[in-house]
Amino acid sequence: MRLRRQIGAYHDAALIYAAVKLRLPERLEDQPRTADDLAEKLGLSAPHVHRLMRGLVAAGICEELPEGAFVLTEAGLSLKTGAPSRLAEKATIVVEQYWRPWAELIASLETGRPAFEQAFGRDVRDWRRANAEQGALFAAYLAGESHAQAKPISDALDLADVRIVAEIGGSHGGLLAALLEAHPHVTGVLLDEPYALSAAVPFFQSLGLADSAHLVGGDVLEAIPVTADLYLLKGVLQNFDDERAAAILRNCRAAMQGAARLAVIERLLPARASEDASAILLDLHMMAITGGRLRRRAEIDALLAEAGFARVKATPLSSGPTLFEAH
Repeated sequence: MRLRRQIGAYHDAALIYAAVKLRLPERLEDQPRTADDLAEKLGLSAPHVHRLMRGLVAAGICEELPEGAFVLTEAGLSLKTGAPSRLAEKATIVVEQYWRPWAELIASLETGRPAFEQAFGRDVRDWRRANAEQGALFAAYLAGESHAQAKPISDALDLADVRIVAEIGGSHGGLLAALLEAHPHVTGVLLDEPYALSAAVPFFQSLGLADSAHLVGGDVLEAIPVTADLYLLKGVLQNFDDERAAAILRNCRAAMQGAARLAVIERLLPARASEDASAILLDLHMMAITGGRLRRRAEIDALLAEAGFARVKATPLSSGPTLFEAH
């Protein structure tokens, strides 16, 4: 029965995706609506909308009232675009960017390359550059997640003597924004590709941090034209194979001056799969989408050493990843 539920999980994901794309959470937020009403406003077939709505009831997204109208459940409310849960964005990314590569997972085993390339004909970085809207959606989702999960990182980092913090490959700068909020004396620099930075300005403006952060467009694999006291790499290395991960670290090393420090935040690969199932799935996700991988602590240390860094300490965080500090 567990396997049957796992195999059939695509039903719920597809229903949620349809609800998000039709913006049903926004349309049902203020009042219950019938399928006929929704169909008229959306220009869709009323009988088919009615069947979809009953499917959303079965998925726990809506409730069906005695008079036949539909209302959102608490779960349905969390699917509003821009809600703190970011589940609407996640559902869109999963279906539009991840489903096809995961369906082609065997291609990774056959070629040693990301299944994303089999599904979309190019690697994920090139695809997101060419599809700027999709790239910006992913970057915005990532920034929101980083901002929400930043407190353990902020608490673990000593920024007393830091004046400039640079987040490298930080999309919209979720971690950087959280650090700027917690440490008003700090100025921030965000380096990433233009598609990832496209909505960083309104993101920082929404937090009242527009004057505290400077945006720099660039490719972390080419160079890091940023001078800072502290460089941050959160979940960046896991997106790349060892050769490219080492190149990023070497670029950081080349940019650093004086007593500058590096902070690397990465989810570690457990010794046994049963110890951390979510890390195992994330490692597979990197295999399928980016061609990267999760690493063990010794492997992170080896990459740092190869790039000329000396690790100062490694701090496991309550949120799951480990913080590596090096200079």
